[in-house]
Amino acid sequence: MSGRPVAEQFVGGWKHPTSKPTVVKIWRVCCEKAHNDKFSRYKLAVERRTNLPGGNSHRRWHGTARACLLGDNEQEMALCLSPSCSLCGILRSSFQVSLAGRATAFQRFGRGIYASATSSKANDYVQEIGGSPYRAMLLNDVVVGNGKKMFNDDLSLTQPPSGFDSVLGEPGGGSLNYDETVVYRNDAIRPMFLIIYRS
Repeated sequence: MSGRPVAEQFVGGWKHPTSKPTVVKIWRVCCEKAHNDKFSRYKLAVERRTNLPGGNSHRRWHGTARACLLGDNEQEMALCLSPSCSLCGILRSSFQVSLAGRATAFQRFGRGIYASATSSKANDYVQEIGGSPYRAMLLNDVVVGNGKKMFNDDLSLTQPPSGFDSVLGEPGGGSLNYDETVVYRNDAIRPMFLIIYRS
């Protein structure tokens, strides 16, 4: 997949009433084989159990903290070791539910890994603490499986409701303005692209 569809998805998914961002760089993420294998096994298991092609996986945005300049240019390609750089932590070890919410006190659907089809919503969670003039966001492959649509908060969740694989926070009639997809397993999501942008 080329960078053009990624950029189009990013700009097209910007729903907030602010000016559209400018994409500066798009980098393909190469995960370690062990993380890819776990993700692929889970995706296949969900597909077989639900009869949903690809486990009903979707590309979703995730914003997080970056304490370095990773991806700003070709010279800034080494993952940093700062404990406050969630971006490098995700790229090094993939997503970890146990680390979810370190920078966000409020988790609408409990302790899980949050992503959104709305890039501007994910932008709300981007924290640039490394001095970059740009912002960074991840586009991820998320195994949604059989998603439970929810319109109201449930902070007590630590897993999807029984019979479901994920939670789909839906706007309209409840407390959400924009969509959210929440998974509660490390192997249900993997980063695909790193987008560097100016907003």
